[in-house]
Amino acid sequence: MKPRSAHVFDRFHFSSLGTYFLCGLMLISCSGEQGNWTAVQQEGEYIYGVWQSATAKKAEQLILAVRENIKNSSGSDEEFSTTDGVLQTTVSPESLLPSNGELLGWVQSRAPSTYEGKKLYRDRPTSPALYYAYGFERQAEVEYQAPQFGSKPLILLEIFDMGTPENAFGIYNFYTYPRMKFEWVGAKAMLSGGYLRFAKGKYFVQIEGYEFATGIREGMIALAKAIAAEIKDPPPAPHMLTLLPTDKKIHGSTKLFRSNWALRQIYSTLPANVPQLTDAAIGISAYYQNNPDAKDWMNAQVVFIIRFPDTATAETAYTHYRDAVMKEAGTSGAILINEDSAP
Repeated sequence: MKPRSAHVFDRFHFSSLGTYFLCGLMLISCSGEQGNWTAVQQEGEYIYGVWQSATAKKAEQLILAVRENIKNSSGSDEEFSTTDGVLQTTVSPESLLPSNGELLGWVQSRAPSTYEGKKLYRDRPTSPALYYAYGFERQAEVEYQAPQFGSKPLILLEIFDMGTPENAFGIYNFYTYPRMKFEWVGAKAMLSGGYLRFAKGKYFVQIEGYEFATGIREGMIALAKAIAAEIKDPPPAPHMLTLLPTDKKIHGSTKLFRSNWALRQIYSTLPANVPQLTDAAIGISAYYQNNPDAKDWMNAQVVFIIRFPDTATAETAYTHYRDAVMKEAGTSGAILINEDSAP
């Protein structure tokens, strides 16, 4: 559906907020003031904005908050509180698999196996596309059993080397969802649907329980704690996350994406046109609501920030995006450009 009205504002002054935008801002609405608003800004190496806002005013307020955070930001987006920027734990995933005797009552039911490069899951019907989208390098896995539950495997442990902490953070947060409960295992872990998942350092850990039972759940948590203790790095926390506004952000909704494919997997209701990420770009996003306790978070606003390698690349991506939006608007809506209202 083409928007009923579309507005592209360059160097536009929002008098209600008393703030001047020195770069281009686009506001696109499907149905007037109350609708499905998008606001987008490009500044330096960043393209940032808001999707699916109920009103233009709310979108403006959030985008201004992001702009202020960017202006006040300092430091690299790849700061992970490591010693001199070097990862403290760089061992292979298979060396992190707890061996027999390390966990009371749990032993390996078969020899560990590994996948590397483009061979991940090649011998099973599981798609590896998500892992490749987040920079997968190597995986190790093994099953565990416990005598008290019989002689059959009950837990599958997988450890993925994702290359960087931000990649591990991204694939872990792909699985999280707003307001979910977390288990502390030496890192924040999600325990949901028979799976326990967490990220620490450059590693993403996934533990699957084949049956639902308290003892199996406890075994999964014990495995997670043993692995987390061996990874000396802190849980990943990209510096870029500090650019997201904290007010009204929904707990557990933060995402990181490195491709448009991953972005579309995260959000199924995005506008037809979104900024196109280059190979070196990285994006973060989160849900925002005026009432953080409201249950309908699926209809909340999405704030996104995409960092490109340099200003020129960001400007090119923004120009292509703006042109695509204007073309989509066609003759069904007005294009308003106002460059004279700012000094």
